[in-house]
Amino acid sequence: MLDSLGLTVSYLVLLAALLCMLLYTPWHWLYKALMIGVVSVFFYVTYFSIPEFYGWPTSKHRPQKLQIIAIYIDAPNKIYLWGHDMDYGIAGTRPRAYEFNYSTKLNNSLHEASNKLKKGFPMIGEFVPLPSTVKRITEGETIERPDDFNLIIYDVPEALAPSGEK
Repeated sequence: MLDSLGLTVSYLVLLAALLCMLLYTPWHWLYKALMIGVVSVFFYVTYFSIPEFYGWPTSKHRPQKLQIIAIYIDAPNKIYLWGHDMDYGIAGTRPRAYEFNYSTKLNNSLHEASNKLKKGFPMIGEFVPLPSTVKRITEGETIERPDDFNLIIYDVPEALAPSGEK
């Protein structure tokens, strides 16, 4: 709550400072127009940064390994996974939501994992890039489809599963 309130107050202060500068300074109109442009770009960048700020599902960053906590399939639009990035340990971070384009291949690989999660079995998903994707990345080609991967799902060994006790 304080995050969104602080962001709103900072925008109001910035807007008031811009208004005072536009009305009460004897600067040339080009400087004032430049300042309006700079502040507009700042608002634009911040607006598109808000989803990451609030923890909404991301499609930009995909961890290599993920302890899967929950799965939601919104066929035929998107697939959402919630989980811990295994690079930071199983219980080392807060869970994050990841968004993927819907594909029947991904849906099929998550179906069995979803059933096991409902029964309380912890799961780990490993995102393995397809060989053609790895080759295109090493050749310096930009990847247009970030969904060029295979998802391999493992049961978490009992020794690695968090017990909930501290």
